[in-house]
Amino acid sequence: MPGEIDKNAVRKRFGRSLATYNGAAAVQREMAGTLLDLFTSATLERQFAEITELGCGAGILTDLIPERFDYARLTLIDLVPECAQFHEHRSNAHFLAGDIEEIDLPESGLFLSNAVFQWAADPGRLFGRIAEKLNRGGYLAFTTFGPETLREVSALTGGGLAYRTAKELNVLLEANGFEVLAAREELLTPEFDSPLDVLKSLKATGVTAVSPAEPWSRRRLAAFSEAYTGNFRLPNGKVPLTYHPIALVAGKKQ
Repeated sequence: MPGEIDKNAVRKRFGRSLATYNGAAAVQREMAGTLLDLFTSATLERQFAEITELGCGAGILTDLIPERFDYARLTLIDLVPECAQFHEHRSNAHFLAGDIEEIDLPESGLFLSNAVFQWAADPGRLFGRIAEKLNRGGYLAFTTFGPETLREVSALTGGGLAYRTAKELNVLLEANGFEVLAAREELLTPEFDSPLDVLKSLKATGVTAVSPAEPWSRRRLAAFSEAYTGNFRLPNGKVPLTYHPIALVAGKKQ
């Protein structure tokens, strides 16, 4: 069964992966570009007084914001305080450390988030909090992961997050003052040389913070590798890992 989200574990695991995250997060990098393309095509908006990024991390999405938008102030929020080091050089930017479900959010014309909301304990409440701080005519644009994400690992371990479908997210957005303007979802299946490389990739991006977690003993690791290869090996000898990105652009209802 999917484990409960332990925010303290999330903070620690992502903190430990900061040095490796950007290099390993190819899927998240693609998601960031997709999100901004979707936003531009849906709204044609570029100028904002204030933009807020929720879960900025080491800056995969943040790096693209100055290329796509004109703004007076950029507020960056992340659960991991150590992320501040990646944003000290940014112009007109301010970093806040805290849980996006609890911290006092600033007023903004645009809230952005990339590959973060799957960690929200109560996304409906989070959407409501964002709506309260969103300026009239403002937007929320985000990516998250859908139910097919990491399906190979979940099938063998029984663990994972309770990923929500695009339809479920739409319902929560509509119920909390938003109108969905654009949506996109797809399946991405990067390939790895071995199941051990799959686990190394997950560790490098901090995607291991779901509890309870059974320790990876040598025996369990060997059994996992054998089962993964036996069930999922591709004709080219590699093994896949499925991701199910969902991108949504929503406007605040008038």
